[in-house]
Amino acid sequence: MESNVEKDRKLVESAKENPQEFAVLYDKYVEQIYKYVFRRVQDKEQTEDLVSQTFFDALEHLESYEFRGYAFSAWLYKIAHNNVLKWYREKTRGGYRVDMEEMSNLKDEKVELKDEVNTLLEKSELMQSLDLLDDEEREIIRLKYFEEVSNIELAHIMGITANNVGVKLYRALRKLKQLIENNN
Repeated sequence: MESNVEKDRKLVESAKENPQEFAVLYDKYVEQIYKYVFRRVQDKEQTEDLVSQTFFDALEHLESYEFRGYAFSAWLYKIAHNNVLKWYREKTRGGYRVDMEEMSNLKDEKVELKDEVNTLLEKSELMQSLDLLDDEEREIIRLKYFEEVSNIELAHIMGITANNVGVKLYRALRKLKQLIENNN
């Protein structure tokens, strides 16, 4: 059976030959890229603009895309990530902060109803602590645990090695744990 990564490789090659085939990749990934962007900007119209720009950029630069053994979505996440950062820079004339409300919209479907109140309190503490991390630490945690991106995909998105992802993730989680413990 063909892997998702191999299917992506074939779809990309097909789209390079015939740009109309890019629609298949768009349909496959638009929802997850939309969710990723929306969690960061919390504005429907701006999200739609940024997602459109992401797929436009991907199509425009498809010829330069090189298959490196991971899903095409990693490249899309990197483009979306860069577009969101650019939007925040233009909006705030400097870096960006994660809004507490942005993170509180995340839902954990595995939590039973009776545990929901405790979970919301824990998330609130987590969100406050996440807000104290620097941008890179916050982003690596968000991508890894909220977007469920692999370390290899994270490396590609952030422009660092997979080993460096592990180190940065470990340090960010250790710092987050200390912040949470200090708040209690």
